[in-house]
Amino acid sequence: MFRGTKSVMVFDPKDSQEETERKWLEWNHHKHKSPKTEKHVPTVKEIREKLIK
Repeated sequence: MFRGTKSVMVFDPKDSQEETERKWLEWNHHKHKSPKTEKHVPTVKEIREKLIK
């Protein structure tokens, strides 16, 4: 993940232990893949530099 960003995992108290574990594993697996799917959003400074060039 990018520096300064946070991830949140929500657990439903109605879920069984197995369902909670499945969700946790799915979230954890996705978390490790997320940098490949997240896109960099340029800052205003980066946009201005590209427009000037």
